Amino acid sequence: MFFKTYWLLGQNARNLKYIKWFNSKMARKLADSKLQTKYFLKERGIPVPETLAILKKHEEITEELIEKLEPPFVIKPNAGFWWKWIIVVDSLDSTWKFVANTWETFSKKDIRIHLLSILDGFFSLSGSRDKVIIEKKIEIDDEVQILWKYWLPDIRVICFNMVPVMAMLRIPTEKSWWKANLHSWACAAWIDIGSWRLTYITQHSKIVKSVPWIWDIRWLVLPNWDKMLEMAVSVQKETWIWYLGCDIVMDEKDWPLLLEINIRPGLEVQVANLARLKDRLERVEWININSVEKWVRLWKDLFSGDIDEKIKNISGKKVLWQREYITLNYNDKEYKYLTEINTGQTSSFIDKSFLENILKLDSEKLENKKIRIRADVFWIEKNINFSIKDLGSVNMILGLNSLRWFLIDPFKYKKWELPFSKDEEYTKTTNSALKKNYEKQLNKLDEELIKIDKKLLILKNITPINISEEKKKFIDSKWEHIPEFEYREIKLDFEELEKQVKKIEIPDIPLSGIYNRKKEEVLNKIKFLKAVSKWNNEKQSKYSRLLFWEIIEDNVLFSKEELVNRKNAKPEKDLLNFDDIKQYINKFNHIYWINIKLKKWDKASRFVMSWDTLHYKNWATVGKKEMRSIIAHEIEWHYLRRINGRKLDYNIFSSWTAKYIEIDEWIAVYNQSRFLNNIDFKYYWIYEWYYLLSYAQNHSYEELLDKLLEFYKYDFWKVFDRIVRIKRWFKKASDEGVFYKDVVYLNWFLKINKFLEQGWSLKELYVWKMTIEDLEELKESYFIKLNFNDNKIPFFL
Repeated sequence: MFFKTYWLLGQNARNLKYIKWFNSKMARKLADSKLQTKYFLKERGIPVPETLAILKKHEEITEELIEKLEPPFVIKPNAGFWWKWIIVVDSLDSTWKFVANTWETFSKKDIRIHLLSILDGFFSLSGSRDKVIIEKKIEIDDEVQILWKYWLPDIRVICFNMVPVMAMLRIPTEKSWWKANLHSWACAAWIDIGSWRLTYITQHSKIVKSVPWIWDIRWLVLPNWDKMLEMAVSVQKETWIWYLGCDIVMDEKDWPLLLEINIRPGLEVQVANLARLKDRLERVEWININSVEKWVRLWKDLFSGDIDEKIKNISGKKVLWQREYITLNYNDKEYKYLTEINTGQTSSFIDKSFLENILKLDSEKLENKKIRIRADVFWIEKNINFSIKDLGSVNMILGLNSLRWFLIDPFKYKKWELPFSKDEEYTKTTNSALKKNYEKQLNKLDEELIKIDKKLLILKNITPINISEEKKKFIDSKWEHIPEFEYREIKLDFEELEKQVKKIEIPDIPLSGIYNRKKEEVLNKIKFLKAVSKWNNEKQSKYSRLLFWEIIEDNVLFSKEELVNRKNAKPEKDLLNFDDIKQYINKFNHIYWINIKLKKWDKASRFVMSWDTLHYKNWATVGKKEMRSIIAHEIEWHYLRRINGRKLDYNIFSSWTAKYIEIDEWIAVYNQSRFLNNIDFKYYWIYEWYYLLSYAQNHSYEELLDKLLEFYKYDFWKVFDRIVRIKRWFKKASDEGVFYKDVVYLNWFLKINKFLEQGWSLKELYVWKMTIEDLEELKESYFIKLNFNDNKIPFFL
């Protein structure tokens, strides 16, 4: 594996040489009984979990006893041999069933059967009768709350001859069924003795770079580390168990707390520590020390793994990897970016486009071949002479002239890892500091991605600028004129934008999934607009489908069935003029304490919400009932959702996450449908748009025109509007292809029943402009606390 196996301690050697030889029979008997161990150590001042009940006989397990059990609590066998028989009860559900931390539910009958099974010895080491221990559930300390995802992490300390020789943090995962058992896919992190920090992470005997759904916890420092080591040594001193594993937990009140002792601790600790246990045991076997403090200090002196610090103390030089973060100080601003370390060349280089776009260097200075910039590399500030050169995807390269204060270790990190920056140095990284660092990285990602995304205004760039002129020609010619559209010139450097997006590195931190999906969407937007600018119909259609989804044949058939009843719909008689609409909107401004303005325009859509303004097509007619449904769509969904998102520091939530439009539009349609029924023409619009779009996809312009004239009964205005929506970004309406955006309304509207059946509440989706997948990631994350009560939501919800 990662070292020669002949120094690894195996199970037979552990049992024969250490457990049998160094641990007496009485000591082994004590360790095998959780109850005896608990009594014994509690009397000697070692903090242990609070016991709620101990059951020894069948007649003690009554309905009255189970009725009195109030969550949270833990049920475990006294002499159990496997973690699976431990039940952690968190709460009661609405049917008064016990809900475990694994989301399993247990009736009172189930709990009674489990308690009886423990007493009958089903889960004991020897198969003989056992006792039931019911304990108070442990709540984790705030400083390490980041680790509490799938329940309680614990620290395993291996002690031998009163010296702690190895330690690891065991972290439950979803795959390990919420238990910190390494055989069942829990993760283990090596705790470096000298710095108290977590370093390597392993899962199932393999090194991984992060804990699933907890992310990268390396360099997190455990508080009260010395107390834990002293506790482990004190337990060994009191029990006289000379080869011992202590499981310690981080309780919020009695931190640290001894969970249990193990006389046969597993040997996976060698994998987590990347070290041989046999070697360490032999080094301390004959040491004789008389105080707990000296035993702890000896461990730190012998087994601290902080190699970088040791090298720095000897040589006076810091250790760098092949890539490191450096901070450039230019024009009173700081710029922190990754740089390549190349000992194969003498000079240092900086990318020309990086100077121009990031440092905003003027053209005169760019003409020079060299530039001198003040830089901070791992706390060492120095002036670096850079040669200006086109480096492609690399921002900077440091050569030998800039590396005389450093040593280079090409194996400092794994090839897939990012180096730690100066701000992330591990001096004392507590939970709050780690979260602050995550916030800093997210804010940087947010700024970079959203800045580019705001330039990619698809609808603005693909909406014709000559709609009025072409409409007049179309109507005057009685549909004989084939509309020819003109568009704004797209003044974007697509190659440069794509290069900038690909440069953005998204680390494995909370909410990274949201930003990865957004990055992919931004790249698709760039490719779509690039195809539009080059009039490449094939690629336009391809990226249009990637951005807005495809037409589904089942939904086309459903649309046809719904449209059969459209013939019974009647137009509204109570029509509103501009002043009526304005007054109507002011009513809702008062209800929600908002300030929506109404403005006329002449674009493809009748009503569009743009920030605090509702745009209204100047020639459109609208009835009062339809206007109420539009307010539910545009204001009580789009607008309220956006202003809820403004409460966050991250722009991605107040603007939009990737694919947000899918859920955004179907909830808007769902809200709108509350105020319409099948006698209203507006009720049928999503089916109408979907069916006509699917027809346009498979038919020529002439066939589409005939279908539209028949469908809208020769209403030229409506026919022209539909052509504009279907043929946006085409030069001529007769060009082959369609714009797919309008499929999102029906595709996702039909999913709403499934969504509600899964137990979701529409109130939850008013948090920010995001998808269900994003909301699930936020719920899974400890990082942002969701407070649904602070949101503005429609009064009808």
